[in-house]
Amino acid sequence: MVVHQSVVHPHDPLELTELLPGTGWDSLGLHVGAAEEVEHWWSGGTGERNLARLVDLLLVTRVTVLDVGRVRLDGPLPHDDVHAAHGRVLDLGARFGAQFVTARFGAPSTPAGRSTGERVDLFGQLAQQARPYRLRPLLAPMPAERLDLLTDALAVVAPSRGGVVLDVNPSSTTADQVEEAVELAWEHLGYVRVSARQVESAGESAAGLLRTLPPDVPVALGGEDSHGLLAGDPAPSLRRLHDLVDQMLEHPRARARRLGHG
Repeated sequence: MVVHQSVVHPHDPLELTELLPGTGWDSLGLHVGAAEEVEHWWSGGTGERNLARLVDLLLVTRVTVLDVGRVRLDGPLPHDDVHAAHGRVLDLGARFGAQFVTARFGAPSTPAGRSTGERVDLFGQLAQQARPYRLRPLLAPMPAERLDLLTDALAVVAPSRGGVVLDVNPSSTTADQVEEAVELAWEHLGYVRVSARQVESAGESAAGLLRTLPPDVPVALGGEDSHGLLAGDPAPSLRRLHDLVDQMLEHPRARARRLGHG
C-alpha cells in the first residue's frame, strides 16, 4: 500500500519516509518531474544531497518507492538523461529503486489531433529508454468506470508492454466496475490509485470496493484533488486512511468473519 508524496505536500519525501513506519503504509510514490513545486528538491546541489539522504533513509526505514512521475509525452523524447526532463525522471527512478514511471499526454483523454499510431510511437520511445533503468512506464490516470478510455489507453501501451494506472473513485465506482476494468487491463495493470479526499469522504461505505483486486496489484493513495490534504499532522490521518483502504480490499466474507457474523 502506497502513499503519493503530493498528499502530504509541502512535506518533502524525506519527511514522508520518516512518517510511514507505524502507519501501515510501506511504500511511496514520488513526483520528481513536470511539477514546479518539486523542482527545488531535485535540482542542483540540494538535489544531490536529497538524493543521497533519501536512498539512505529508504534502506534504514525499509520503505520502498513504487513509482516516480511524471513524464510529459508532448513530443519526441531525445536520448538524454542529463538535460532532458524525462531523462532526469528515469535516472532518479532507477536510483530510488522504483518499479514504475508514470507518463501522461496533453490531457487524461485522447489528445485532439494525435492519432493512436503517434501515441503508440511516443509511449514506445519512453518504454525503450526506460528499459535500461528497469522501469516500466504507466499511462495515468484511467478512470475505472470509463472502459472506453481504458480500451484506448491499452491500445497505446500494449505494443511496448507498458501499463496503466487505474483510477478508482470510492464514491461513484462499483465493485463490479472495478472488477470489469481490472479484467480488461489485466497484464497491463500497473497499480490502482484512490483519491485520499474521496476515501475520507466515503468512509466505511466503500468497504469491499476492491475486494477482487489481485493481491499483487499495489493500491496507491493520491489524486489530483488531494494535493496537500494531509499537510498538517499527517501521521494520524495516514493511519485512519490506511484502515479505510484496507477495508476496501477486504472481501465481504472476510469482513463477516472478522466482525463475528459468520
